[in-house]
This record gives sequence, structure tokens and C-alpha cells, in this order.
Amino acid sequence: MKNEDSVKFITALETGDRNLMRQVPRADVHNHAALGGDFKKWVKKEGLDLNEGAHFFPDFTDFQNLVDNIFTYPYNPPTNKQQRDRFLSLFSATYELAISDGVTYIEPGYDAVILDYWEMDLEQMISELKAQVDLYSDRITIKPDIGIIRVFNKKDIERTIYPCIESGFFKALDIFADERLGPPEDFEEVFHVAKQSGMKLKGHAGELLDADFVRRSVEVLDLDELQHGIAAAKSPEVMRFLADSQIRLNICPSSNIQLCQSESFKTHPIRILMDNGVKVSVNTDDAIIFGQKSTDEFFNLYETGLYSAEELDQVRLNGFPS
Repeated sequence: MKNEDSVKFITALETGDRNLMRQVPRADVHNHAALGGDFKKWVKKEGLDLNEGAHFFPDFTDFQNLVDNIFTYPYNPPTNKQQRDRFLSLFSATYELAISDGVTYIEPGYDAVILDYWEMDLEQMISELKAQVDLYSDRITIKPDIGIIRVFNKKDIERTIYPCIESGFFKALDIFADERLGPPEDFEEVFHVAKQSGMKLKGHAGELLDADFVRRSVEVLDLDELQHGIAAAKSPEVMRFLADSQIRLNICPSSNIQLCQSESFKTHPIRILMDNGVKVSVNTDDAIIFGQKSTDEFFNLYETGLYSAEELDQVRLNGFPS
């Protein structure tokens, strides 16, 4: 027998009722904390004349340039205080959008480079981040990730990541950015340390590279979950490996389409992954750029006619901690 939330979710999809959808608890476990807000509301609140920019990025560099603009405009370059204020503003925008959309559980990814903008004062940074999280804790459960950018070298990791692991504030370790830049073997040691400390291990893989890279990332870094992982759909062997290993893929359909890794919602490989027993969740990635909330992601998939409302309800449930 379906519970009340499942009934509401299924009814919302079948009737096209987005207001009802926003009453159903959902999780967003692939969400970059500085990029999860509503662009127009954030720009208005900050009083910026920043243009939204393109929504399709055939070249990943174009996407990164827009991200950099959001982080720094109009400063050239920003001071550390200006950069701190910018990130705190963006983090707030992420939580406000999630709450307004009915998301009740979020795993926001913080980039470890922000520690530099707090002038390596970990205690002060954690204090400010925790105070911000506490402001929203009565409306949404927040479990922060800390992320390694793939261009980090060993000294960068020692300088920023290890202190963040030891802080206890961050609940998972992730590796992100253009996966063509840093092989997983370069980060094996720090992931092992994070695992020993009790953190969950995530990794971006299979967004730009192939299915073999997906499996290699899981095996080398001992990952618990994959961010994206959609390239696995091209390999029955890798899908079987993921299904047997119970590795969940935290997929962001709009992100994959707008970064030109999938042609459309109808051709998105999430259908193939599900049919091959791979556990998936649906998430927003960078809503401030891709312009899609959690509600939108589920409706976008349902409206293809390829998924039943019951199937998508299970995908919804997959996003919550088991």
C-alpha cells in the first residue's frame, strides 16, 4: 500500500499539478552549493546587472566561464571578503530555492577552494557555514559535501581537504570538474582517509568520459555513489557492475542535456540504466545555470511518456538515505 507522499507524488505527475508536487518530500543529492539557486531572484537580490548567459554549452570551457562570472562579477579580482560574501549569498540562494520547491533533504557540495577565501581559517569558515545551515534546519535537512577540484595537486589537498575532513562538518567527499583533467589514481590516498573517517565517498564520472572511466573511478576511489555516471549506459558489463555493487547514480538530466551529453529527456540514458537494474536518483546539479528545479526534473522525465509515475516515485525515494 502506497503511503500518503507517494500518492501525492503520483497524482501530481498524472494531473500535472506542480503545486501538489511541491508538497511531496524530495531529495537533491547532486547539488553544487554555490550554483543551486534561482538566477533571476539572486541577481535581483544582489542588485547585479549580470546576464544569465547561454543554456547550452557544447564546450565545457564556456560553462566554466559562466560559473566564474557568477562567482566574481563585477569584481576584477574580488577581495577575500567580497568572495566570502558572494559565496554565502549563493549558498543561501541554493537553500531558499530548494525549500520553495519542496525539497526536504539536500547534500550541497562545497568547493574546498573556498577555504582560501577564509584565509585558511577553518574554524571561522565552519562557524559561518554552520550558522547559515542552522538558519534553514527547521525546513530542510542539510548534509554538506566537500569537493576536490580535479586540478588540485598533493599540496592543495593537504592544505585544504584534510582539514575539512577532520572538521566533522562535511559528511561526504566528492571529486568534480572536468574529469579529463585529473585521474582517480591521483586522489586515492585522500579518499581512503575520508572513508576511514566515516565519510561517504562520491565522485563525478561518466559525464564527459566513458563507461570504463566510470568503473575505474568506483574501484580506485572506493566510491559509494556516482555523480552523473551516465556513460555507464553504453556498457552492459559496467551497468551490471554498478547494479551488483549497489552504486547509486545521482543523475541530473537537465545538466546532461544542456552540457550536450544527451540530446533530450526522451533519449536520456536514465531509462537504460533503470532497465538494467542500476539505482538512480534525480537531481538539479546547478539550477542557477540550468534553470530547472527538482519539480521540473521529474515532470520533464514523466512528460516523455517513457516512465510511469510509480517508477519515478521510486526514483524520488532513492534519493533519501536508506
